Amino acid sequence: MAKTVLLIRNTAPENYGGAETYQLELAKLLSQHDFSPVIITSSKKLLSSAKKNHLKSVSAPFNKTQNWSGLRNLLLPAYFLWELKLYFWYKKLFIRLNPSVVNIQSRDDWLAATLAAKKLNIRILWTDHMDFRSWVLTNVNKKFKNPIGKYLLKLARIPEKIIMISDFEANAFKNLVSPCKFPNLTIIKNGANDFYNDYKKISPTKNSFCYLGRLVDYKGIVELISAFKAVSKDFPSATLNLYGSGTEQDLKKYKLLAEENPNIIFCGFTNDPLEALAKNEIFLLPSYREGLSLSLLDAIMMKKVIIVSNVDGNPEVIIDKKTGLLVPPKDIKSLERAMRELLKNPDLRKTLSENARDFYETNFNFSKIFEEKMLPLYNNTKD
Repeated sequence: MAKTVLLIRNTAPENYGGAETYQLELAKLLSQHDFSPVIITSSKKLLSSAKKNHLKSVSAPFNKTQNWSGLRNLLLPAYFLWELKLYFWYKKLFIRLNPSVVNIQSRDDWLAATLAAKKLNIRILWTDHMDFRSWVLTNVNKKFKNPIGKYLLKLARIPEKIIMISDFEANAFKNLVSPCKFPNLTIIKNGANDFYNDYKKISPTKNSFCYLGRLVDYKGIVELISAFKAVSKDFPSATLNLYGSGTEQDLKKYKLLAEENPNIIFCGFTNDPLEALAKNEIFLLPSYREGLSLSLLDAIMMKKVIIVSNVDGNPEVIIDKKTGLLVPPKDIKSLERAMRELLKNPDLRKTLSENARDFYETNFNFSKIFEEKMLPLYNNTKD
């Protein structure tokens, strides 16, 4: 009988990004190895995607108030009442689904779901998708600050493993919680499943750039549009395709910045990001901060030419002038120069794309990562 595994990733219902895509890919691999995965989430797009992929899912409750800093700390009793309610919701769910393992991947659930699973003697894994350093553990070592983060750290020795998705995230976590040490910390890098052969017959449009992800400022969208506008003056055949969704306010701002440039195309959210990559020659990710981007990993899997910002986990994937080009974040001129260099040099594009694909096969094939590093964790039996 297949063992049930719960993948818990809650976020604002309108959100959908790499951490949510991760649940789908992990669930598919678990299904191939005699497990019955169930995705627990508040993301409407993730619930929809799970249904389309014939994966089991459960809609989870979500507290829209996530910022409890400053004066809101006075209302913390209300937050812990919410956690108590969430605890009983998870306890009831766990009794009904009887999982062998729960993999918890979001803040409120690291608290409530961990306590519920511990009470029922269910094995627990945590996975962090950049949440610890970007907001969950901010100021955790400072007196009177971030009491939720402090409580979370008290529970952090309960899971068998805390999985970090990159070397950078692991080091950031260690720095945040220093001098405390967590022997259950482990690094299992993100990866991408190999679908290259399914798309390699699609011919990319010549001189085409693409971005895949949420359309928000910290992803470098302003710099990307600004740099491309300058480049397109000298390369009128070049196109920039932006795949992803954003708030109405942000989209209005980005479209105004694009000044109706016909070569900048807002494509909206895509259900087939690999097809989008296949149709374009060059992938761009000029973000200010990044975990280990699944879009970036998809891009090296798809043998794309790549430009990314030199931040966080990106240099673990892109070695400058070998597997792609690295540029400083928030630097429009450097981004513009990199785009021009690739447009002018087809031989460089060919070399970079081939090296990227080779690097993927050696380091970031998710099926291999799963079988070698994750499957033993899920198969482990608790004494």
